[in-house]
Amino acid sequence: MAKYILKRIVYALATIFLLIFVTFLMMQLLPGDPFTGDKAISEVTKQILMEKYGLDKSVLEQFWIYFKNVLQGDLGVSTQTGREVTRIISESFPYSFELGMRALLIATVGGITLGSYAAIRRGRMGDTVAMLISVVGVSVPSFIVAALLQYFVALKLRTIGINIFPISGWTTEFSKWLPSIALSFGSMATISRLMRTSMLDVLSSDYIKTAKAKGLSEKDIVIKHAVRNAIMPVITVLGPIAASVLTGAFVVEKVFNIPGMGKFFINSITQNDYTMIAGSALFYGAFLVFATLIVDILYVFIDPRVNFTGGKGD
Repeated sequence: MAKYILKRIVYALATIFLLIFVTFLMMQLLPGDPFTGDKAISEVTKQILMEKYGLDKSVLEQFWIYFKNVLQGDLGVSTQTGREVTRIISESFPYSFELGMRALLIATVGGITLGSYAAIRRGRMGDTVAMLISVVGVSVPSFIVAALLQYFVALKLRTIGINIFPISGWTTEFSKWLPSIALSFGSMATISRLMRTSMLDVLSSDYIKTAKAKGLSEKDIVIKHAVRNAIMPVITVLGPIAASVLTGAFVVEKVFNIPGMGKFFINSITQNDYTMIAGSALFYGAFLVFATLIVDILYVFIDPRVNFTGGKGD
């Protein structure tokens, strides 16, 4: 097991190194220079940044300086605000992280419940309704769901005297529900479809038939045997879904005016703030690698059929 975990960690570190290289390469290929269109930073400050990050040196020397800075947690300075990218991320990421974790919890619990219900009610009205919800969830972008929730849940309820959910903001507990639901809707649909397929396979297996023959109740069979085994494919995709939920929060944050990373990331794109774009991309890429690594390691402990060469045991 130790060899397997070490191997996964080495793969993760190699992936992060490749990510740093690709991020640096993208910055080099972008037109202009990091200060194109900048009016907020003085010439003296520009000269200091040029010397600090070796922008007047060769590409290889610049990459080596960039790589060392990244290892020390220095992602550069925003050319539009003059603030350190690391500081901007550390101040805004907690909002995005809380929103993402809430959405992930809703998506996981809701997706597993909806998928299990659809499988148990296969071919019936409940199955049709559940799959219709999942199709809508996959098809409709999160910012459309966000706008619909703002209109029908926050705004319309006010007209009949029910003022519970604010239209925007991230101040009270109720203000966090609508953006979390909007962000979770697509992932919940994906998980529910995956759970339904896996659940149908499990429910048709021999050991479930044996459990039924022994007289176990449907409730015990589903909870104690079927869901536990059917949930494995869902756990496998939770890492990428977690990163997807966090990175997909940018637009939802903008719609609900949440002070997360989305505001800075969108502004950095519109203002050609290369260091902020690269820093955000690198941060989220590393987060995705870390989340996938955690899931890979947890999967071994959860599913004993997995052997340490990466496949399934006999």
